[in-house]
Amino acid sequence: RMAGKVVPGKQPRAEVKKPATTDAAPPVEDPYKNANPGDTATTKGILDDAVVQSFEDAGFGEDHNLSNLKLALGTTACALALVAQFWPNPLKPMAFPESRPLLLVCCVLYFLLSFLLQLITTFYEKDTILYTVPPAPGSAFFAALQGHRVKVSTRLQRFSIDYTLKLEVVDAAGKVVATQERVLKLTDYFEEKGAFHEDFFMDDVDELLALLGTKKAN
Repeated sequence: RMAGKVVPGKQPRAEVKKPATTDAAPPVEDPYKNANPGDTATTKGILDDAVVQSFEDAGFGEDHNLSNLKLALGTTACALALVAQFWPNPLKPMAFPESRPLLLVCCVLYFLLSFLLQLITTFYEKDTILYTVPPAPGSAFFAALQGHRVKVSTRLQRFSIDYTLKLEVVDAAGKVVATQERVLKLTDYFEEKGAFHEDFFMDDVDELLALLGTKKAN
């Protein structure tokens, strides 16, 4: 067939134009955080982060004293392990059995520090996720909670939909002077596939915090 020949009775085929390529639109960022409904640890972590954010927005800073103490204990324990392994010279450590007294002292101190860390976590911290410092002068809670700290504890049992949020106001002497506790249902904030409506949840946290300030003021 000759190029460009037109067959009688037939219209020449129109040239098919290839559509112009355009850059693909950037993916739309999901505005919601997502969690696997069966993953209790991840779900609780998302909720705990939102609680902490609510307190930061309300003008409460985090008290790092306990965290610093735990870091100091852990660092000391690691240092003792290094001493036991490499003393007095990393290139030529003390040989056994001459190092037996040093190893004994380091091991005893290491296990004491580890035991102390476990006691703090189990019997003092428990379910606590946040210790605050007194509210900042610009905070709406400055007048009601001036000179007081808030201890925030949460609890979510495995496969449960009940998220327990407990707020305790602690005075300078360490005495609890006001408490608010509420059980929040996960079904009020999470969709069936795990999308988390953080704004609804934080509104309820703010409401509970407002009640705590009112109760302390009264």
